[in-house]
Amino acid sequence: MGVYFLTLDKNDCCGCGGCVNICPKDAIGMEADEYGFVYPRIDGQKCVDCRLCHKICAQVGENNSAMPLKALAGSHKNKDALLKSSSGGVFYALAEHIIEIGGVVCGCIMDENLKVMHICADNAEDCLKIRKSKYVQSDMGLVYRQVKKLLSQGKQVLFTGTPCQIAALYAVVGRKYENLTTMDLICHGVPSQLLFDKFIQYLEGRYKTRIVAFDFRSKKFGWKRFSMEFTDENRRTVNIGKAREFFIPAFTGGNIIRPNCLSCKYASPNRIGDITIGDFWGYEKVKLQCDTAYGTSVFTINTENGKKWLTVLQEKLVCQEIDYDIAVSRNTCLHKPTPKGNKREQYLQAIRDDKIPEIAQQYRQRNLKKRIGERVRHAMPIPVFQFLHNLTTK
Repeated sequence: MGVYFLTLDKNDCCGCGGCVNICPKDAIGMEADEYGFVYPRIDGQKCVDCRLCHKICAQVGENNSAMPLKALAGSHKNKDALLKSSSGGVFYALAEHIIEIGGVVCGCIMDENLKVMHICADNAEDCLKIRKSKYVQSDMGLVYRQVKKLLSQGKQVLFTGTPCQIAALYAVVGRKYENLTTMDLICHGVPSQLLFDKFIQYLEGRYKTRIVAFDFRSKKFGWKRFSMEFTDENRRTVNIGKAREFFIPAFTGGNIIRPNCLSCKYASPNRIGDITIGDFWGYEKVKLQCDTAYGTSVFTINTENGKKWLTVLQEKLVCQEIDYDIAVSRNTCLHKPTPKGNKREQYLQAIRDDKIPEIAQQYRQRNLKKRIGERVRHAMPIPVFQFLHNLTTK
């Protein structure tokens, strides 16, 4: 028997890597297609037909989730922690506590080669790398196995990731552990590492430099006006507005995410993790106690296991309970998947044919007026922009 794929229909695979971790013979690897989306490939010479990979795939697809117990909004009390988080810093509020009590935090980082992957961090320095959003599908490697080993050793573990990754973790671990807490993200879907690599190559060509670090959610102009930012080999930072480069709008618009994300069963009010976190878009509808200029999170407590950490979160955050309907009103992926973008085929063809510079140029030309408007908004001091924004959205 030769090499073959676990699934023939790409719409059935979320790329979670659970099958790789469960295989007792290490017969499964993840292989990228022409767009960079990864799928499990089985080495028939190693496979003993135990069918554990089929079993775990079905388990991930079951969606054993539940409605949240309560919804809250919050921002980290520490200004530095807030600025270095993508939204309100809820993840870091719990993560720093887990590290302080000798636990382990598992989440995704971007390494020195700009590759996105999951790691297990048992120290503050590595935990800091997990902060911030990375809009690329994370390479899970054998991290689920690693978490299972840590749990069996009695370690307190906080695992954060997309809902399908948490479902895969549960399937690999095999049972609920009291020392495991999961935190899922309000997920819009995942672009591929290949696309991001080609995007970086395009930026390096355009700016005539080598990029060594990348931030998808810079708060240079505040949280509401977030933008991308890269750092080059000379430690120069360059800010990229959403109207200037295509990546963020193409991502949120459903043009560059993997096929399975367009029908994601986890994009619903029912949540798979103990806690769910995301940006509190729609915060204008609530009279908040926290300052919204530099980031506010919405988070839901979904289980009794998640509820036990509420006191810790309340100590580190300025937070308050909010109406759940308000929490989901502007976070559409809390009730439905990201819809397919009307330029999806165009973007995917550009990835396959190595035409990212051409599609980037077309995007800039289409958005000339938006780029001018973005420059005007970015020129405003943050308090002025915040005042005008709140005035026009109430």
